[in-house]
Amino acid sequence: MRAWAKSLLVTCAMLATVSCRSVTDLATVLPVRNAIVFDQLVIYSNFALPQRHRLLDDLRVQRGDLLEKLKLPASDEPIHVYLFDSDEHFGEFMAQHHPEFPTRRAFFLEDDTRLSVYAQWGERVAEDLRHEVAHGYLHSVVRAIPLWVDEGLAEYFEVPRGQGGINRPHVQLLISKVLRDGWRPNLERLEQLDSAGAMTQEDYAEAWAWTQWLLDTEPARRELLQAYLRTIRETGDAEPLSAKLRQLAPNSEQALVEHLYRLESGKSSPSVSTAGG
Repeated sequence: MRAWAKSLLVTCAMLATVSCRSVTDLATVLPVRNAIVFDQLVIYSNFALPQRHRLLDDLRVQRGDLLEKLKLPASDEPIHVYLFDSDEHFGEFMAQHHPEFPTRRAFFLEDDTRLSVYAQWGERVAEDLRHEVAHGYLHSVVRAIPLWVDEGLAEYFEVPRGQGGINRPHVQLLISKVLRDGWRPNLERLEQLDSAGAMTQEDYAEAWAWTQWLLDTEPARRELLQAYLRTIRETGDAEPLSAKLRQLAPNSEQALVEHLYRLESGKSSPSVSTAGG
């Protein structure tokens, strides 16, 4: 029996064990009435989803884009995606089972045996799923990926395909910080962060900015990030990227700020292609 099917049976057994619980408990159990398999993804919901849904097709294509961009091998580890039909049911489930989490529309969770995404179906579900499923694809291949690059890449791949990973709200936020506060990027500071719950919007924006700059400006920078991820995947650890980057680009902080100004003006850096690979 395939791993996803075994998982579905386990989930259904879990539901059976709570059949005598209160109506409130029944309203917060996982939505597993329907299941669709898309390569690595196992999509669960209590509402009907067509096999050829545009969003699900996008998530399937995202996998190939991410692996090619980062030069990572494919994994067949299932990523279990639970889609809640309302923010109310999603909120109730998260409050009961993960009360330690801040209020958000979607989450990625990893434990010793399972990669899972929980999301509410709403107006921003496409953005949310692109972000959280990107975490799943990354963690299925690079188990000990550092927080800053994990979140930076998820912010990169949450952008609709065809926009080159350019997260416009992040560009505007960081440029406003430069103009208002004289902000400067600091990769060494980001590397010290160890809790996504403690990250500010500016931290997410800066993490995205570093990953986008590394991936889509010069080939040597992209290769540096690819080698960094490859080392972590193979050994479980790596020298902080900031140390390697200091050798490659001593003025990287200023170069990143200048790159953000070019993005704001609509001018991309003379660089490697932002498509596929």
